[in-house]
Amino acid sequence: MVLRRKYKVVLKSLSVIAIAAILTYAADGLFLHYRGTPHEDLRVDSMYAMTNRWNEVEYSVGGTGSERCVESLFPHDGFTPCWYLTRHAMHYIRIG
Repeated sequence: MVLRRKYKVVLKSLSVIAIAAILTYAADGLFLHYRGTPHEDLRVDSMYAMTNRWNEVEYSVGGTGSERCVESLFPHDGFTPCWYLTRHAMHYIRIG
């Protein structure tokens, strides 16, 4: 009997957390779409990581490019949030 009560409390708390996460994501999306220009282009550098014949990784400098990001808390419309992209501005491309 006590065990069932604990499961009910855990189930209720997990459902409250899930509903809060869904509402936060929906509110973030609504706030994003009702703003004027939510997209921004940031500069992103790239590095190529290649494995040589001695199983050592060699790095080669790639080009720089721009990547579109969205000014929100979560990713929306297939774009990465700008706060995440500014912290991860170096993309590593593994070859081989």
